[in-house]
Amino acid sequence: MRLFIGALLIVLGGTGHTQEKSPELQIREALRALPEALREGATVIGFMDGESQVLRAGSGEMICWADDPTLSDARGAFFVNCFPRSLEAFENRRSELGADPDLLGILRSEVESGRLKVPEMAIRYTLRGHAAEGALPLAVLHVPFATAQSTGLSTEPDPFRPWLMNESTVMAHVMLPGH
Repeated sequence: MRLFIGALLIVLGGTGHTQEKSPELQIREALRALPEALREGATVIGFMDGESQVLRAGSGEMICWADDPTLSDARGAFFVNCFPRSLEAFENRRSELGADPDLLGILRSEVESGRLKVPEMAIRYTLRGHAAEGALPLAVLHVPFATAQSTGLSTEPDPFRPWLMNESTVMAHVMLPGH
């Protein structure tokens, strides 16, 4: 019997099964990405029973996506994303497209056709790491179609200074390390 239970635990452990966090914990973790002044009115979308849902409806401009326990990448298993309502449609569409190899082309086409609206500038506040404890903050300033020439920013990654990523694309943004 012990052998069976041990084997079952190994099988379950290898399936990527993750324990769901309470709504309260998801809300607390998600709001940590935001500056204190923006937390009170923020909406938080989290995960219950494997589905995304509003855990806290807010009256402010910011929306936070709590960590999705089913996702992980090379940079870690914990990721919180907060952004203004003006970026919501874009973030939803980007999430929907996932790892589509033509992500930038699709988004550009949809923005240029007017199907998808993006603000001229918007900020995202994130936390990313291997776990909630020790997750690092990063602010990302979206400036669609910005170039190094138009901004004066370098396109070389720099862990200490702002730099421009995805230059001249719909996803052009300024990385602001350690916000």
